[in-house]
Amino acid sequence: MKQIAGIDSNKFKVLIVDDIPLNLILLEKMLMSYEFKIIKKNNGREALEFIQETQNTENSVDLAIVDLMMPDIDGYQVIESVRKGCHDGTFNIDAKSKEELPIIILSAMNFNEDVKKGLDFGANEFLTKPVVMEQLYSSVNQELSQKVTGGN
Repeated sequence: MKQIAGIDSNKFKVLIVDDIPLNLILLEKMLMSYEFKIIKKNNGREALEFIQETQNTENSVDLAIVDLMMPDIDGYQVIESVRKGCHDGTFNIDAKSKEELPIIILSAMNFNEDVKKGLDFGANEFLTKPVVMEQLYSSVNQELSQKVTGGN
């Protein structure tokens, strides 16, 4: 069993959001060695619904890996709803800081303006597809370690 900041990795809940089913399967396989509890959602709406249902419970998400280009509610909107909170009649989501819910963008959109926009919206990190496993592992470890240690 792997550990992150002294905690067994199977205690962490990781939300993966992508509208392409194959990408969800590949990411799950890439993260399999950590034995995370993986939650897969096909779009931004499903992701926000899950975050809303589980917020402030023992099942709340510890880390989200989010694609940007998705129909209906895109990755930018997911990040903005999480960072600012969303109480619009559809969703009732409390604002979460970068430490409370780290968000890693994983997208094929890798122009400077895409990266800047994603980080400005509140993503912790921006990784490009196709993702290099070592980069993904490094980002996941770093973000979960900072969550556990409070950024120290």
